[in-house]
Amino acid sequence: MLLVDDEPELRRSLARVLMGLGLDVMTAEDGQAALALLEAGNVDVMLVDMQMPRMGGMDLLNRVKALRPEVEVIMMTAFANVDDAVAAVKNGAYDFLTKPFPSNDVVAMTISKAAERKQLLDRMDVLEQRLEQHENFGELIGNTAAMREVYRLALGVAPTSATVLVLGESGTGKELIARAIHQHSNRADRPFLAVNCSAIPVDLVESELFGHTRGAFTGAVAARMGLFEAADKGTVFLDEIGDLPLQAQVKLLRALQEGEIKRVGSNDIVTVDCRVIAATNADLKSKIAAGKFREDLYYRLHVIVIRVPPLRKRRDDIPLLAYHFLRKYARRMSRDVTRIGVEAMRLLREEKWPGNVREPEHAIEHAVVMAKGQTIMPGDLPDQQTSGGPDDDAATSPPDRDGLSNALGRLTDLPYPKAKKQALAVFEQAYLEAVLRRTGGNVSEAARQAGLDRSNFRRVLKKADMGKRPLRN
Repeated sequence: MLLVDDEPELRRSLARVLMGLGLDVMTAEDGQAALALLEAGNVDVMLVDMQMPRMGGMDLLNRVKALRPEVEVIMMTAFANVDDAVAAVKNGAYDFLTKPFPSNDVVAMTISKAAERKQLLDRMDVLEQRLEQHENFGELIGNTAAMREVYRLALGVAPTSATVLVLGESGTGKELIARAIHQHSNRADRPFLAVNCSAIPVDLVESELFGHTRGAFTGAVAARMGLFEAADKGTVFLDEIGDLPLQAQVKLLRALQEGEIKRVGSNDIVTVDCRVIAATNADLKSKIAAGKFREDLYYRLHVIVIRVPPLRKRRDDIPLLAYHFLRKYARRMSRDVTRIGVEAMRLLREEKWPGNVREPEHAIEHAVVMAKGQTIMPGDLPDQQTSGGPDDDAATSPPDRDGLSNALGRLTDLPYPKAKKQALAVFEQAYLEAVLRRTGGNVSEAARQAGLDRSNFRRVLKKADMGKRPLRN
């Protein structure tokens, strides 16, 4: 490591302490000397004073991150304030220490964690050439450069206890990544517990995460263990972390920093050892600016960030995904369907897939059911795919006269009232299936897109005899 401070006595005494911990320590009296050592030697971690002549610590931090972004930099100063700390972390610093140090142990622990993170990033580079993504990641399928980067980060971080933040749109597979990290960690034989923060009623969030005592609130007839206690020595996956209420964010921050929680209604501290993986499709920085998300929690979660690309940005993965789902549903339904025709595959590749991976999965499931032979043809796909996608002009323009005549031909042999009733039933069934498929079975979102309130939409579903299909609120 490289220690940079313009005070000779502090530099010598701190170097002795660090060498006593078994570290290989170099020292520099200013920023220019530090940059020369950085270019000449192999530096993993730097401990840099904020206030130095000629080149200040913040300037040195910026130069280091431009030249060697993989080097972890810890800032230190005798004139600390929150703004300095936040600015340093935003510019790439690993942590921020205030002089005089509370103890040598605090310095040693901070440097140790920075070194561990550097080793983690080095390990990721080594693993890059050895990824076996389909074997290691189940249904998280992909072979594009963007997905290989996801696998590299996930497998690299898995053996550690580092907090992970997974960013991506709904349906991109964030929970699959979290499960894969857990399965490849030394916690794999312990619980993996997942919760969607946006799905918990606001007044029950703290109880759900941290538990409660008997009588803590109305309805608390017995003490209950929370998610963190139940997942002790395992992994907690917090989906949609951006929707966590501010009060719960404070308690989560303490759990991350100290490994301590308190049940609602109790003053007793419970020690837990949980690895936290959080995920969101929200812009957390915008939520911070709006006062809806704590900045200190954001930086505590922002240790390792995995960004999952939407399907529209990795279209070359669509054939791989399509055949994966084909094998899955053909086996599940005992159907002898083994191929996807050229034209059907073209339609799948050109579709926009706003719901990401869930949508092609539903499309292939539908096609396996409808296929008349061993090969999936365009007509076997749902109407949305055979028409070229929801945004195509063809999907919104009226049918031509011949197409309309053919569509009505089967109904014109019936009496008008019966034909109208049958046509309406067919329309309702097709419409409801399409909107539910597009929203992944989410009733609230489907009702919004259909322009109905939730209760009316459920009545329409029941009338169309679709109330028993798997749905989400």
